[in-house]
This record gives sequence, C-alpha cells and structure tokens, in this order.
Amino acid sequence: GLSLVSALVLTIYSAGFTLDAAGVRLGRRWSTLIAGAAIAVVGGVLALTVTDLSTVVRGIPTALSVPVAAWVWVFSGEMMLRTRRFHQPSLVRRGGVYPDWRWVNVALLVGGTLVGLGLISSELPWLGWEGYLFRLGGIDPRAGIGASNIGVVAALAVGLVGALVSAPGAVRRQEAARA
Repeated sequence: GLSLVSALVLTIYSAGFTLDAAGVRLGRRWSTLIAGAAIAVVGGVLALTVTDLSTVVRGIPTALSVPVAAWVWVFSGEMMLRTRRFHQPSLVRRGGVYPDWRWVNVALLVGGTLVGLGLISSELPWLGWEGYLFRLGGIDPRAGIGASNIGVVAALAVGLVGALVSAPGAVRRQEAARA
C-alpha cells in the first residue's frame, strides 16, 4: 500500500512539472492541483467502469511500456554510436550543433509504437484494438504468442536497430560540427 501511495504522489508531482514544461504557467501549486484532479478523475472513471482490477494492472502498463520502450532504445542506440561527450552549450540553446528534431527518430518512435501495440493484447474493452497485427496474421491475440506481449520487445528492436542503422551519419556530423 505504501508503494502505491508513494507512486501516486510521485505521479502527481511529476505531472505538475509536465504541465509547467508544456507551457501552462499556473505556478507549481496550481499545476500540481490540476494534475492531481485529472488523475483523480481518471481513477474514478476506472473504478466505475472496470470490474476486474487485474486487467487494468496488466493492460495499461503494458500499453504504456510500448512507446517508452521504443523511445528508450532509439535514444540508447544513438548513445551507443557517440564517441564524444555532448556539446553542452548546444543542449541549452536552439541553433547549436543538435537539431530540434531528428525526424528519423520521430518516425522510429511512431513505427516502433505501432508495431509494438500491434503485438500486445489487453482484456480491457477500450484496448481491444491492440493485437491488430496478430489478427492480420490469423493469430488469436489472447492465446499463445498473442498473449505474450512480445510487442514490447518488438518496439525495443525497432527503436534500437532503427537508430543503429539510421543515426551513424547524423551522429558523426554532430560530433564533427562541435570540434
């Protein structure tokens, strides 16, 4: 119980920072209050609509882990390619060595997420669309490999392999530009 309460407090606290970072300038107290209220509403909706809490505990974290896995391994793949430290002044201002976006990385994030979500399944009715790649292949998403949530690993693979294949040139140009 204590770990759940501490996780909830951390979530509310972090969500307040996220609102501030997104440009909603309400001040720390109000952004945390709004984030807490939003989390309370989501919790209330889940409590009223879900009859089996174990499906929520299995379904939502798995669905959230897919884009996180893709993002982490896109980032990790680029980090594996780097041979020099980051150019610190370029990290804190625009127009430095690093672009605002590497569109290939955004595409890898989206692609890894789409592949990953297509290879996981959930018992929650509103996540019933997950596992669409299994259904396209004639595999039951609720049994055997379909119930394995292999999509998280697939998202990892798309992110890592995609970054290792697409980023060497960009990383070398960034490292050469800062010299």
